[in-house]
Amino acid sequence: MRGTFLLVLAPFLAAGAGAQTAGRRVVESFDFAGVTLEDGLLKRQVDEVKEYTLRLPNDDLLRGFRARAGRPAPGIDLGGWYGADVFHVFGQILSGLARLHAATGDPDCAEKARALVREWGSCIGEDGFFFSDAPNAPHYAYDKLVGGLVDCFPYCGDAEALAHLDRITDWAIANLDRARPYGADHREWYTLSENLYRAFLATGDETYREFARVWEYAGYWDLFAAGKDIFRDRPDGALDRRYHAYSHVNTLGGAGAAYLATGERRYLDVLVGAYDYLQASQCFAMGGYGPDETLRPRAELIGALGRTHNTFETQCGSWAAFKMCKYLISCTGEARFGDWIERLVYNGIGASVPMSGDGRVFCHSDYNPSGARKRNIDFGWSCCTGTRPQAVADYYDLAFFHDGDSLYVNLYTPSTLRVAFGGAEVTVRQSTRFPAEEEVRFTVDAPGPVRFALKLRAPGWLAGPLEAAAGGERVELAMDRGWAGIAREWRPGDTLEVRLPMRFAALPWTRRGGPRPPSSAARSCWRSAALRSIRRSASTSRTSKTRSSRAPARS
Repeated sequence: MRGTFLLVLAPFLAAGAGAQTAGRRVVESFDFAGVTLEDGLLKRQVDEVKEYTLRLPNDDLLRGFRARAGRPAPGIDLGGWYGADVFHVFGQILSGLARLHAATGDPDCAEKARALVREWGSCIGEDGFFFSDAPNAPHYAYDKLVGGLVDCFPYCGDAEALAHLDRITDWAIANLDRARPYGADHREWYTLSENLYRAFLATGDETYREFARVWEYAGYWDLFAAGKDIFRDRPDGALDRRYHAYSHVNTLGGAGAAYLATGERRYLDVLVGAYDYLQASQCFAMGGYGPDETLRPRAELIGALGRTHNTFETQCGSWAAFKMCKYLISCTGEARFGDWIERLVYNGIGASVPMSGDGRVFCHSDYNPSGARKRNIDFGWSCCTGTRPQAVADYYDLAFFHDGDSLYVNLYTPSTLRVAFGGAEVTVRQSTRFPAEEEVRFTVDAPGPVRFALKLRAPGWLAGPLEAAAGGERVELAMDRGWAGIAREWRPGDTLEVRLPMRFAALPWTRRGGPRPPSSAARSCWRSAALRSIRRSASTSRTSKTRSSRAPARS
């Protein structure tokens, strides 16, 4: 079996072996290495989510798996979706713990993840079956476990995770239904390709790449690459008026991973086309999309926004967009894709309230113009409880990018980055109260003079050009693919002070044109909304008791 082979190779793989990416990355994230978030809005949310996830008893998370395997099963039934399907968010929790460990360095996260993998693995059936006795969405559960196990391998150094991944993949190859219907489908088969391509990139095992190809959602993806309307130009000639929002954005991560695994340009064309389509016809000023978890023709969105209080599936929807935009920034080098990340950080997941102790999560942002509230949903352990730790951990990996001689700043948040340029160890500290204030300060520390370029994302909402001063003297920033940068020799203690001009603005929605691009005098309304949202979140985060009246679709 491949599992035996992978265990033998585990030390080699852990040292960095795997498949070489065929798709070219123009810039790269730091994959968490060297990035520290300092005290601020994002760091405090990461800490809250990490502590919540660490408090979840292992016995509770493992109870259903042990019971199915006929083993002693201490702990309690968590209830909600976890009780109905014991596997439901388990893989996502593994992924979240692994990413939180990579982000924060907390050894408790790695220890918990490895312990869960070990005990869960002992419950896998001889044939690789790992579900509850009557799984309602095997494709969905398998996908989430693949993602969690792939993350536990590099971030927690857990080679055992790969052996288990091998076993459940053998089962999936033999047993998963390959009907693959187009459109809304609770199995969400069309999200499988991303994590399978990631498994190939992590291990070099061609089995994962070939299995990933099976689940590509080509009929849907190709509409974006060709600039077509997903509601009018379905490949088989039928008409779709609805798509499940999160999963139909989440599937696009498969195109990003496929590009890295194969190098085929058409996958990158899918991502760029999808981004532009979603921004023009589906996204609101705050960055959210999919009222009642549904993508619909834009003419129908106006009525939906007035009716629903479930405007945007916050945790999952943010996570899908984060992944998509990370692929886009990396593979194109363009800064504009970071704008969606920023909008969702401050108006979406970053503005959500903490989870309740019984697994109820802030599932939906409420943008209803007749009155809105922040509330956790009225049942526990929905999909969003698993994506929440994954997404907030990724703040660390979305903050900065780099190439051979440049550092790119994507998120303006208090942070420290340790990186090597020209063989010199460099520390760059970012100090700011953004978005409450316009100013950001960068301080460079190094053993001696070192040359590199510091490039800052110039957000589309700017009310005027970025203003910068180095050492107190005004400097001009050169624009490159949406990054405003300065290349110079930096000496220990050098500073770059930047001002991001803000202004109140309106971003109207029109029936014929989707969200209308803001004028230069009106580009930052969402930021004031974000500040109000963040302040409300801070004042109500521990006391929110209200509940939604509508359970979400599986996502």
